[in-house]
Amino acid sequence: MRRFLLRHRPSVSRRHPLWGENHRLRDWVIRSGCLTFRREQVARGVAVGLLVGFTPTVGFQTLLMLGGCLLVGGNFPAAFLVSWVSNPLTMTPLYLAFHELGEYAFGAWLERVISHTDWLGEAMIDLSCTALGSLMVAIPAAVLGYLATLGGAEVWQRRRHAARDRRRRARRALQQQGADPTDQT
Repeated sequence: MRRFLLRHRPSVSRRHPLWGENHRLRDWVIRSGCLTFRREQVARGVAVGLLVGFTPTVGFQTLLMLGGCLLVGGNFPAAFLVSWVSNPLTMTPLYLAFHELGEYAFGAWLERVISHTDWLGEAMIDLSCTALGSLMVAIPAAVLGYLATLGGAEVWQRRRHAARDRRRRARRALQQQGADPTDQT
């Protein structure tokens, strides 16, 4: 199925009319691995998607993911899918939890550093608590997502190769017995 889809996909210039004209843009995107579905690029894309998805950057997430994927050579579709961990239904509980975590870990320190005599100082403390709390979750989640994707891809590939080897051995055994391997009745 994969070979069929790869063989019948449109050429790069027909997929996006701008790419046929702008060779530098096309070459840059292709070199970056932003649209490559190899396990290393997908794992990097998952890491970028989790890192950006767990931070309070609503409205800028797609741009940050695209920039991050171009920077580290990650797969953008994988990053985009994984970033939906902070969808509109989960956004409020996540941000509240991030704020509480950040306030627990950094609240006293931030109150000493930032003067909070007016509403602007209080807002800065609250925003800083939320941002720092989200980074406390986002960075380990990105690292774990990267490692889990690489490990999962390795396990999947080993199983695929083992199944292929079993099919080959079964086909050879049938051929040695004199049976037609395509006759499965």
